[in-house]
Amino acid sequence: MNAYTTQLEQLKSWFFALAEKQSFFLPKKMEGVNYRFERLHCVNEQDLDLLSYRPTILPPGKHLFPDGEILFTYHKDEQGHYHFSQGSTIEPQIIAGVRSCDLKGIYLMDRVFSDGIKDTHYLQRREKTDIIAFNCLTPCDDHCFCETAQSLDFQTGADIFISPLLEKDCFLLEVQSSRGDELIKTLVSDKCVNATELKQQAMDSRPKPFGRQFVTPVEQLSEIIHHEDAEYVYQQYAKRCFSCGTCNLVCPTCYCFETKDEFELENSLDQAKGKKTRHWDACLNPGFAEVAGGHNFRPEAAARQRHRVRRKFDYLPQRFEQTFCTGCGRCGRQCTTGIDIFDIVNDVCLSVEQEQESEQ
Repeated sequence: MNAYTTQLEQLKSWFFALAEKQSFFLPKKMEGVNYRFERLHCVNEQDLDLLSYRPTILPPGKHLFPDGEILFTYHKDEQGHYHFSQGSTIEPQIIAGVRSCDLKGIYLMDRVFSDGIKDTHYLQRREKTDIIAFNCLTPCDDHCFCETAQSLDFQTGADIFISPLLEKDCFLLEVQSSRGDELIKTLVSDKCVNATELKQQAMDSRPKPFGRQFVTPVEQLSEIIHHEDAEYVYQQYAKRCFSCGTCNLVCPTCYCFETKDEFELENSLDQAKGKKTRHWDACLNPGFAEVAGGHNFRPEAAARQRHRVRRKFDYLPQRFEQTFCTGCGRCGRQCTTGIDIFDIVNDVCLSVEQEQESEQ
């Protein structure tokens, strides 16, 4: 693995050079305090803030799994035969400024969409995506809990991993793939011979603990959440839940979707054509678990809250041996009423401790 050091201005110039060749996405400040992954367009942009740790509203993985994606189009010819073609042209892209929590989210989605029947739409887009990830030396805000969720320092899947160093406006770049080797060729920088030492010095400067911490080690959460009903806890949070699904839609590891057929008629049925699209869905929505005949497996908000927590900390971890919450804090940050999966999990664990104490 090759490593390089560079200064802030050289890093910016490198990003602009890469953006001239292909689609290049980077967190950019929007109105107010919000950030969003937007395409970098021209060298005159003044809001390129590479040192900001403010999380984006939507995670970068949504660029690999876009809402409203056209899966395929079809048309019927004059002989009555249907012809199908892939809907969206997938172009190469670079996503930069990906924090470790979001990098882990992308890694988990890579596993999900590669498991069983492969999702070729996601995987084709992932294959054409280069990732430049950024290390965090300070918590992004009061909502983050990436360390306790075991996402801090996650580097798998990044083509280049960038860490700020203690020296002002200086960065360490670690190349982690052959694609990273190609990207780095246009950067004016110096090879680094003491990368491990410099990186460790920077990481040692982090506050301890780093962000919020679960009251129970994450390795024990699956067993607790699996066996503990904690109905009272979920009921309490459900009282202020609007069931809007925002927590799902901003989550880097939520991947549920529905498909829609859009049928077009031109002059006659003989000239029929249309397309199939897929759209994000959310298990907190009241109709998510409704099936034919009107039966709903989870009609109550408390049941939907419990399902969401168990998906992140029980069902999917049993299947993939990884906790599916990355600790990014987006759900609590974006929830209108401040419902945070971190608080729910801690309250479930505390309810277990209280039960055990009362039995003694």
